[in-house]
Amino acid sequence: MLPSFVVGPENELVVAPLGRLLGDVALEEAAQLFNPLVLVGSSGSGKSQLVQAIVRHWRRRLEPAQVEYFTAADFCREAQVAADEARLPAWRSGIRGLRLLVVEDLQRLRPRPSFQQELRDAVDAVTGAGGVVIFTAEREPAAVSHLDSGLRDRLAGGLTVRLQRPSLAARRAILQLAANARGIMLTDAELGRLAQREAGSPTELIGRVAASTKPRPAVAAPTAKHDHSPSDSREDFAKLKQIIAVTARFFSVTQAALIGPSRRTSLVEARNVAVHLARRLTNLSYADVGRGLGHRDHTTIMHAERRLAERLAHDPMTQQAVDELDRLLR
Repeated sequence: MLPSFVVGPENELVVAPLGRLLGDVALEEAAQLFNPLVLVGSSGSGKSQLVQAIVRHWRRRLEPAQVEYFTAADFCREAQVAADEARLPAWRSGIRGLRLLVVEDLQRLRPRPSFQQELRDAVDAVTGAGGVVIFTAEREPAAVSHLDSGLRDRLAGGLTVRLQRPSLAARRAILQLAANARGIMLTDAELGRLAQREAGSPTELIGRVAASTKPRPAVAAPTAKHDHSPSDSREDFAKLKQIIAVTARFFSVTQAALIGPSRRTSLVEARNVAVHLARRLTNLSYADVGRGLGHRDHTTIMHAERRLAERLAHDPMTQQAVDELDRLLR
């Protein structure tokens, strides 16, 4: 076992490097052994689960501004927005001053030379200052043909670890943990039946536990609380502020980032959850919620609620997060 990850015999080689990153050693000590670290594996191998656990771990131990998580597409998008808004030097300084930089889906990095140079320079700056850089990718960096040679060389100088999809033994362990967390008793025969077929992702696998019990009621479609007049309820606006604060803390982001303009995937998902909770726990209109979430248009809030409802219908991990937040906020 690693925190937040079941290690089957197929993935024993990941224990040493990742155990250090998820343990109590200093970041500088981990950086001496592997830097950068590249986790390679197909969809469903648990790459995202691992790096997100690493990010949460170090955000608790370091200043939040010293740890940053991007997808490769988000990295390019934010670099472009910073350049368009004439604040590229400040953005670049923030990235290069990180202690931990995580970039997912390296194969999706745009081939534009300026983006690749930004990332290459970020790797040099963070590792040169004793920080750690972690990438995930579906294939080894040498096989990502559009990476420039300088970036490829830097990745080759670190450690690349291939993650395999969970074996039968690992799938059984994942299912057992998920059942225990939900207070569900599964027989050996039921565990064997649920684990027999491979899953497209750990989330899908965990979803089999929920599906083996009484189905969760369908999420109601967005309803008619969308008058555009300001609400008079101070209590509801105070609740919205609480929702923003608790959701930001739960997803390890700042409140300013949650209500800010960034379209980074992780922030959009957290923002959608905040919208859903605001609509569930307050009587605020779409327009009111939009004002509280960075002066967004009411149609943006309606879209966010629909997106979250669609995700809840097939993603038990999101449902679990929403349930936990709902419990904290009531």
